[in-house]
Amino acid sequence: MPPTDYSPHMAFMRELRSLLKAPYALIHIETHEEARAVDLLKRLAARQDRPLWEWSITRGFGDEAGGDFMAALPQVEAIDEPGVFIFKDATDQLDDPVVRRRLRETEAHCAKASKTLIFVGPRPIDYPDFAKDLTPLSLPLPDRIVITRQYEAVFPPDKFPDLPHDNLIGGAMGLTQREAHRAFHRVRHQLLEARKAGEDFDVEEAILHEKQRMVGRSKVLEFHPLDAGLDSVGGLDALKEWLKKRSRAFSEEARQYGLPAPKGLLLIGVQGCGKSLTAKVVGRHWGLPLLRLDMGRVFDGQRSPEEALRSALKTCDALAPCVLWMDEIEKGFATGKSDDGRATRVLGSLLTWQQEKKTPVFVVATANDVTSLPPELLRKGRFDEIFFVDLPQIHERHEILKIHLEKRDIHLDDQTIAELAEKSEHFSGAELEQVVVSAMYAAFADDRRLDRDDLLFAIRDTVPLYRTYEEMIKGLREWAHERARSASRQRRVIDFFGAS
Repeated sequence: MPPTDYSPHMAFMRELRSLLKAPYALIHIETHEEARAVDLLKRLAARQDRPLWEWSITRGFGDEAGGDFMAALPQVEAIDEPGVFIFKDATDQLDDPVVRRRLRETEAHCAKASKTLIFVGPRPIDYPDFAKDLTPLSLPLPDRIVITRQYEAVFPPDKFPDLPHDNLIGGAMGLTQREAHRAFHRVRHQLLEARKAGEDFDVEEAILHEKQRMVGRSKVLEFHPLDAGLDSVGGLDALKEWLKKRSRAFSEEARQYGLPAPKGLLLIGVQGCGKSLTAKVVGRHWGLPLLRLDMGRVFDGQRSPEEALRSALKTCDALAPCVLWMDEIEKGFATGKSDDGRATRVLGSLLTWQQEKKTPVFVVATANDVTSLPPELLRKGRFDEIFFVDLPQIHERHEILKIHLEKRDIHLDDQTIAELAEKSEHFSGAELEQVVVSAMYAAFADDRRLDRDDLLFAIRDTVPLYRTYEEMIKGLREWAHERARSASRQRRVIDFFGAS
């Protein structure tokens, strides 16, 4: 049997429905989509024939001039029916210990009377007083069914039969319901204006632009352009082959075949040898959106790191299938980084998400300093494979030099490039690129074309990182010998197969 589709939205609805039936007396739904959360609660309450009341600090339970939270709790207790009581943005009220005490007393009453208190708002409720009584839930971003309803309300298929409906709906995944509604309306206006003027208009690109603009508001997550393919990566043949074999892993055919979606890769190795570049090209090679998670901003102090990470991962789940790139992951989870335990808690959140996620989000994490990584992150099953990216061998240096030269419209014969590759032993890919750039500056200063000698002089004048960190690189190789898979094939293996 092929695996069944997984929808975070449907899983949330099942859990919320069961909590209301139990009933659990105190629930918090963490979300920025208040209207959508209230609408879902109204539908569930109606199915269970339970009345529902909404409270806010501005209107109380109705048309009052203002809402007093302490006065609202006795009102809840006075109602005889087993209803559902929604409190909007009331988290701030709980900063007062007297209010928390009163809420706990009301919760005990509601537990006996089959009443449910539900807090709705973006801020988490994190008080030890409620550790055993409050059930936290996080409303996932809308699934494809919800986005489809928003799309068809703006682009009725009978009026816009020529549009690529599935692509546009998929392009809006990852937005909130309101964001999708606004994005579709904006693109519809642009489309009609273009048609009126007799101009071409790419609606798919417009939807993607809207999503990039909206997701771009995130402080920790950003869209990364798909501007490089596998052909821009020199060497790393074993890693490339691994990626090529999984190029259709997120397709419908793969699901029908019974294949699980790949989890991710951990790329460990020497700085400047192509780890980040490889991470960037995976999205384009697989035809998936590429999102970059900035670990530094997770810990920037603007909000709790756990909340920042949860929000980013929730967006990734809604965008799935997609590629999530976590560059230099050791900077966020390095052992001993934080004395207050923030890094440990964030790591726990990430590991739990990796273990339990059912959405096809492919994680590509890179690290330069493996000794700083916590052992939990390296445990089998966290990633599909751990690859070690070493300094390029001579045939890889040949390939890397050729890529950087041709990218700048410089064409040298293979014999010259082979000589340069031989002279640049222990150079990283980034250092080889800098050799080409330095040689170009020298030729440009003399107002002439670049030649072989410019490149040889640039190689001679470059001090590779290997000379400074030789012992560290050797230690990294020793660690990787039995713990990671080499991203590059050995030259003799390539020669063997090439001669057969």
